[in-house]
Amino acid sequence: MQRISATDSDRLAKRIVAHHSFPGASHAAIERVLAMGELQSFDHGSTLCAEGLLGDEIFFLVRGNITVLRKDGTGEDRILSDMTCPNVFGHMAVVDGSRRSATCKANGPVEVVVLPRRIVDRLVAEGSIAGIALRRLLIASLCDQLSNANGFVRKIVLDHADPRAHNPSSSPTAGRSTSSLSRSDRTMNQQEQDLRTLSAKLGGWETNFEGLDKYEREIELVMDEDQKRTLDARRKN
Repeated sequence: MQRISATDSDRLAKRIVAHHSFPGASHAAIERVLAMGELQSFDHGSTLCAEGLLGDEIFFLVRGNITVLRKDGTGEDRILSDMTCPNVFGHMAVVDGSRRSATCKANGPVEVVVLPRRIVDRLVAEGSIAGIALRRLLIASLCDQLSNANGFVRKIVLDHADPRAHNPSSSPTAGRSTSSLSRSDRTMNQQEQDLRTLSAKLGGWETNFEGLDKYEREIELVMDEDQKRTLDARRKN
């Protein structure tokens, strides 16, 4: 099993903490998490995780770029995002036990640190510094994804609330020119494409709430134990 080098681990951990801000962020704790995973390389076009399949690992992008795709209502693949290092992906299926919500493909050669479910579950269930950092990182990453989806919703609403905003010269009269009609058709087509992409983005948030509730209760239990240990330590001092 190949491990990430100390130099790359330090660099990646610092960039992850900077990119996904969360309370008590510690790059040293994230380094410990990365040290538990396996470093893997993939060629251009390789599928790291496929929509609809079960997922038993999360990925930390060390080098390269990842294209995220999801099928829309017509079955056509839609590009949801292009991820660059540093990034965490594939964790939603591990968090709630659902199937992969999207397909992630290598856009050029990539390197990732793969952390299997058994290690994720063990870290989440313990009160170690690495476990706390991983829990908070996963929550921060999921919040970032939801925020990006909300931003896309807002963009569509602003861009397409009034189609005439894209074509000020157009009017609802029957005497519009062929050029004006063509621009209007392009606007309507763009609206349809954006709405299909939005449908694909939001579809990724269909989740196994029963599994997510169980996961949340486990996290609350561990955090309660952490707080109890902290209070006990303060009393002794």
